[in-house]
Amino acid sequence: MNKRSLAGLILINAVLLAALVVAALSPAPVQAQFGGGGQYMMIAGNATGRESQAAIYIIDLNTSRVVAVMFNGSNNKLEFIAGRNISEDAERATQNR
Repeated sequence: MNKRSLAGLILINAVLLAALVVAALSPAPVQAQFGGGGQYMMIAGNATGRESQAAIYIIDLNTSRVVAVMFNGSNNKLEFIAGRNISEDAERATQNR
């Protein structure tokens, strides 16, 4: 192996190492959506009538539907509390003015 081919191999390895570092350090896009192509937002908040527990409100931004769930520590499961359609509630509120 001559000096020219050795320098070429070192240069190629340096370029590949730099590409590996850039790929490893660049953040990957987060995919935390479920149920297909829906857009969801989750908000934690207080639940009426439950002082020691907080609820998680999951809002489907496409259908304007919200569900409230709570985590049950005794069986490690999410429990459904209630669901509402926000757009229907807003429509009723504007009609009652």
